[in-house]
Amino acid sequence: MYLTYLDESGNTGTDLDNKQQPIFVLGGFVLNHSDWHITNSFFNKEKIKICDYFKCNEIHTNEIFSPPHKSIFHIEDWEKNFVILDKLVDLIMELNITFRFIAIDKKGFKANIQEKMGDYIKIDPYIYSFCLLYNLTSQFLEEKEEKGIIFLDDIISIPQYLKNIYPKISLGNKSIIEQALFLKSRDTNFIQIADIYSFYICQYLNIMRGYKKYNSLKNNHCINNYKKLISKTDMSKTKFLTKNFPEEYFQ
Repeated sequence: MYLTYLDESGNTGTDLDNKQQPIFVLGGFVLNHSDWHITNSFFNKEKIKICDYFKCNEIHTNEIFSPPHKSIFHIEDWEKNFVILDKLVDLIMELNITFRFIAIDKKGFKANIQEKMGDYIKIDPYIYSFCLLYNLTSQFLEEKEEKGIIFLDDIISIPQYLKNIYPKISLGNKSIIEQALFLKSRDTNFIQIADIYSFYICQYLNIMRGYKKYNSLKNNHCINNYKKLISKTDMSKTKFLTKNFPEEYFQ
């Protein structure tokens, strides 16, 4: 059996004109159930060596990257935060997992929807992305003649939406067990790993499309970690939805 863990980055619901978060990513990884305990134990042990705070607290990538004033990561020498994030990515590279993602450029996504369905139709990128990843996961499991379960970060508005679409997207499915199960990210390492992954995919695409103007240190940090994580990504199980998107951004 295979376990799929997914988390999102850049989520603004149907607000597709949000200039602060123009890219949406739903991404995560597949883990063989036989590797679950050893992977979880290893990550638990090693993450504390990187930062003792993670012993009792959730890894939330954006808080470390852009810490609010009340965060323990809001420190004078903020470059130390990047060292922590670099080490977390390096730790993930040691795990026996394979990533996949769906990314959406909201501007192009909105234009495509309006062109096909009219100006008043709104579709949440999360729901659209989940449907695509559901089908890709089902395809992956069928190819391996295996079964699997999908786990998602618990977002208040999402479970009911997905409940309404399951009857259609699950037609013909013989590999994915149950509807997606929702977990509190603070309670599982694996949603937190998916958070790190989705964050850097999202940041990289924002940089490459000119949506984010970071200094050279932040730019290089995001690009370098993207390059590491993309090397563990199954590109046949990914999509970036926009018009005229150059494939070389994935290289």
